[in-house]
Amino acid sequence: MTAFHLRPDDPIAPYHAANQFTVRVGTILTVSTLYPALVNATAALTQCERATLLLLDDNAVLQVEAMSGENAPSRKALHDFAFQTYNRPNDPLITAWQAGDTFHFTPPPSENPDIKPTLADDLVLALRFVPFVGVPLMREGTWIGALIIDQPTTKTPPDNLAVAMLKAIVPNAVIALNNARLYTETKSELETKNAELRILNQIDRELTETIVLNHVFDMTLDWSMRYTNAQAASLALYDGTKDELRIARDLGYTMTADVLALLRDTDGGIAHRVARTERAEIIPDVSTDPEYVMIASNMRSHMSIPVLRQDNVIAVISVESRHLNDFTEDHLKFVEKLAVRAGVAIDNARLFADSVREREKLTHILSNVADVVIVVGYDDRLILVNQSAISAFRLYTDRNYIDDSFSRVFGDTNLQPVYQQAKNSQHIVSQEIKLQECTYYASLSVLDRIGWIIVMHDITPLKETEQLKSELLATVSHDLKQPLSIMNGYIELMQIQRRLDEVGMNYSNIVLRSIENMRKLIDDLLDFAKIESGIQLKARAVTIQTLIDDCIQSISPIAQQKAMIIQSEVSGDLPLVAGDSDRLHQIFSNLISNAVKYTPPEGRVRIWSERRNAGLCIAIQDTGIGISPEDQARIFDRFYRVRRAETETIEGTGLGLAIVKRLVELHNGQIGVESRLGEGTTFYVTLPIFNANEDPTIPIEEKSTSS
Repeated sequence: MTAFHLRPDDPIAPYHAANQFTVRVGTILTVSTLYPALVNATAALTQCERATLLLLDDNAVLQVEAMSGENAPSRKALHDFAFQTYNRPNDPLITAWQAGDTFHFTPPPSENPDIKPTLADDLVLALRFVPFVGVPLMREGTWIGALIIDQPTTKTPPDNLAVAMLKAIVPNAVIALNNARLYTETKSELETKNAELRILNQIDRELTETIVLNHVFDMTLDWSMRYTNAQAASLALYDGTKDELRIARDLGYTMTADVLALLRDTDGGIAHRVARTERAEIIPDVSTDPEYVMIASNMRSHMSIPVLRQDNVIAVISVESRHLNDFTEDHLKFVEKLAVRAGVAIDNARLFADSVREREKLTHILSNVADVVIVVGYDDRLILVNQSAISAFRLYTDRNYIDDSFSRVFGDTNLQPVYQQAKNSQHIVSQEIKLQECTYYASLSVLDRIGWIIVMHDITPLKETEQLKSELLATVSHDLKQPLSIMNGYIELMQIQRRLDEVGMNYSNIVLRSIENMRKLIDDLLDFAKIESGIQLKARAVTIQTLIDDCIQSISPIAQQKAMIIQSEVSGDLPLVAGDSDRLHQIFSNLISNAVKYTPPEGRVRIWSERRNAGLCIAIQDTGIGISPEDQARIFDRFYRVRRAETETIEGTGLGLAIVKRLVELHNGQIGVESRLGEGTTFYVTLPIFNANEDPTIPIEEKSTSS
């Protein structure tokens, strides 16, 4: 560095020196660069041969940090020179520097062995100092080191100008050292924080990659020991309701399993105390804590941190060290952050373990259920196929069908169109399907956030019984019609011959009405038996408006007798529906007739329609007596009739709505009801819209034929 020349008689020379010093070292923040720059600038500005920087460490040891000159030892070599300043009372150099005074030292002409060496003597002996001047470095009134100048070649003391320069430089040197210290501390703190963040990010990745509880325990303890340099660690699960602490995992202990098990059952301990108080604790010396439970005799310090989840302690992390006072607040803060992550991971692992157990339990139950159970996700991937489903569809027993597509496994079966219908309608769909020689009643319903669940019950025995019953019913009904016709004919003949008085005529009319009701019941029974046995529909493209008008026309005489209005709002521009016109006429005649029958005089029946997705909905709404919720659940059952005071005089067989429902289902449609007592009833029938592209052979019928 170029020497700085000033005139001895210049009064502002020290100020120039201080300014030049600041220019040369003021912007240097790296300690390794600042120290040599500081002593070189000091030597140049004071025009001395050598400048030396000494700084006190945390143990009050004066450490040589830098020395100017080409022949100066390296910084590593200088670190070998360290001078104790404690336990040296009345040392003149230490006393002066602690007071902030400049110290001038000239070695005495001869050494006196009876006088105890001072710090100045030690510096001269170790560093080969000749007469020197040392100015203390003071920060906020506290001595932190010294800056020394000397002339090793001439061995002359520094002159007054050099001392004045040194005194002017020292305050700026303290500022430069303080700035470098703050910069180094801040940089070190940032590096520590960044390192901690990297570690926590790695911990997050590792913890999120596993949902196995034991792996979570192992990783949590491993990272706790790594960061705190502990020699042992344990993680205990806490049950707050029972106040029970159970050690789930430990690392670093060398005791046998039997001894560890015995110690784990011991009540109390620091970890149990932390679980109860929900406050972390650092125990610098475990021998001072009466509640400490010794697991390893060589452990000297302990730290326990609660793991909280939703404000409740669920576990306690404990680490131990063989050294006294080995855990710091930084260790505590890090493990607390780790405990937060461990709490989430433990919670997730527990939930996963619980869900696995529940799924295994459900799988075991479903595998032993006789009904077919299939669960399909929204992505059409299979979630569950039980053993009954594999048997019913004759699938491979050694193959796992989970995650297979539904169409790949069941696409060529009778279940596929029913599943597609349920997906299109987004409603519960129930339908009978044939598999080989068996008949199943399939119910498809949507499960929120899961997909579709398909349950199929084998009704083959019921169908066989139903078939026998239908055949018996048809036979008996047919045989009953002949005697009824004979009775009806003879009674009518008696009335024609007028051989009965007024009372007899009244009785005969009652008999005729009863015979008619019996014949209607037999006709309904035969019709129902025919439907149940599997009738073939004559598919046509039917105009709903014309069909409804025909039904209204046939029922109008009954409505007129009750002074009722039947209002049709069915538009002529509605799309055609695919179905058997005679059976559709039967459906709507029955529903409109019921609306008229169960509506008091001067009431109103309204018929309207609207398009819903791929179907056409026709509604029959009346202002009648209404249907109670309990009756609504059974009105489509065979022979079920609403039993109330208002319905006692209304004749019926209890088969009409059962026939209607079956006919609607045969048309791949749906029927529903909405009603409130005293406010009327609305029946909804949804039929599929005719699509010529699907079956161009179906004829289009402009007008339906009344049945």
